[in-house]
Amino acid sequence: MPEPAKLQLVTDDSPAASPAVDVSNPWAPRHDVQFYENEDFLYSAVGSFLADGVRAGQPLIVIATASHRRAFADRLRSVGLDIDLLMHGRDVVWLDARETLDAFMEGPTPNRALFNATVGSVLDKLMAGRKYVVVRAYGEMVDLLWKDGNIEGAIALEELWNDLAVKYSFSLLCAYAMDSSFKEADTHGFKQICRQHGRVVPTLGPATMGID
Repeated sequence: MPEPAKLQLVTDDSPAASPAVDVSNPWAPRHDVQFYENEDFLYSAVGSFLADGVRAGQPLIVIATASHRRAFADRLRSVGLDIDLLMHGRDVVWLDARETLDAFMEGPTPNRALFNATVGSVLDKLMAGRKYVVVRAYGEMVDLLWKDGNIEGAIALEELWNDLAVKYSFSLLCAYAMDSSFKEADTHGFKQICRQHGRVVPTLGPATMGID
């Protein structure tokens, strides 16, 4: 597996930090993680991430729950983007997070071949005839695994995404809810999750703990 990019912890009081990835370049492949404590914050963060992709002419993959998919689409419409038109073409793929997970999980562990066949086939279709396009993807399957208590499964899935980046060019944003269910015992898993990403955007609360 390729080494993940050097970790950058982004906080409100560190605007001058040298980025591990060029976040100003929408065509730069990357793998970021966003932690959040409330839904409105998530809708705003992901909405902005997806809107930047649409404006850059990038195809989108959104793997989320039904309520989140509706909220993200509403956010895109609210900033004047015709997401409905894009959805009728091939440039936007909406997938249900739980159904997609079920397609490649074997018990508590993601199956590499099935994951590549499931997610890889979507990337193949989006990139067909567009060799140099960078797909913009948002996923919360890892968050579902985390909420299920399957932390090792979430880490394994993050690793599969990193492996997939060897073959495909995409900018991926993952999101994890950090709520009252977070326990001190989860600290090790939290740090392992962070290490799978090139850029970590924390929320207030547990996500501000130190990352070794």
